[in-house]
Amino acid sequence: MLEITRYIEELKDRLHLKSDYALAHKLGITQPEANHLRRGLKIPKEELCIRIAKLLGKNPVELMLVAQKDRAPDEAKEYWTLARTAVDVMLHVPTHPRYLPRKVEAIGRELRQMEGHSLLYENGAAVTEPVRLMETTERTVDALMEYWNFWKQGAPLYPNYLLANQEAVRRGVTIRRLLVISADQATSDQTADDAVEVMEDQRRSGVEIFYAFREEILNSVTYQRLVQAYKRHGSASEINAAMFDNEIMVMAKAYESVPLGMTGIPKMVTRISQLEITWKHDVIEELNPAPLFDMTRYVRDYAGKKPFLTDLARFRREAHLMKGPRPAGMSVGGNREAS
Repeated sequence: MLEITRYIEELKDRLHLKSDYALAHKLGITQPEANHLRRGLKIPKEELCIRIAKLLGKNPVELMLVAQKDRAPDEAKEYWTLARTAVDVMLHVPTHPRYLPRKVEAIGRELRQMEGHSLLYENGAAVTEPVRLMETTERTVDALMEYWNFWKQGAPLYPNYLLANQEAVRRGVTIRRLLVISADQATSDQTADDAVEVMEDQRRSGVEIFYAFREEILNSVTYQRLVQAYKRHGSASEINAAMFDNEIMVMAKAYESVPLGMTGIPKMVTRISQLEITWKHDVIEELNPAPLFDMTRYVRDYAGKKPFLTDLARFRREAHLMKGPRPAGMSVGGNREAS
């Protein structure tokens, strides 16, 4: 039976139409047409859909979509059902509170972007969306962070994203994260303390945390090629990316420093201002950071503060002798260039 007949029956009940003649008179059509509509043998055209909708107090778009679905071949009906669902949601969204229509608008943007197998988030959403992605992860996460300061206590990723990591580990997800520390960062005792704090927090949360010194790992052709690949795909100059379940990845495309504070001297806070999530097969295959964790010559498992500081002291002594190859456009010491 056609779905449109449900609206015909509703119309008859509401207006107490006892016969096809009464229905025909109300709709301005012939009695045989009314009979065919009631029995599901005829699908109303747009003008009649509008007339029925007005009598029922419904939006004409709803009935027109139902009629189109009834008219469509079987293989296309599910798409018309989806279209009707989407329109139904839009038609029933209240205008206030303003959060509700803006939420629906954001969902609409996401749905349109999905056709290109990627999603782009900006400002606050660029920080919150990775939490949702982590919540859906089932098996593995491999992450590369040249800009790892976000993990410091009080920084944008702390504590919500770190807690999401911890919950994922409890579900059985294996998370590996590589922090890349530059020579400039290594010369600062404060930055070294920050790195220890970050890695201790990661390890405490169940994350398998690794580190590498940037000027050393850049001697690897594999890493050089990976950096260049990220650059081609629009990554921020300091990489911040992660692969989830080997099927979808997230990548920072830009950072920004924003003032925090309405009185006195504002505190400058750096956050991700543009974030891309993609599941394009060729892109995630090229940007997958997983091979880095096999580079034991440069990538080290964080085994605690004392072994790390010993290794850091070694790197400091050798840093002035290191002049390894760097991809064009990359700054010495991993300082972020203008995006």
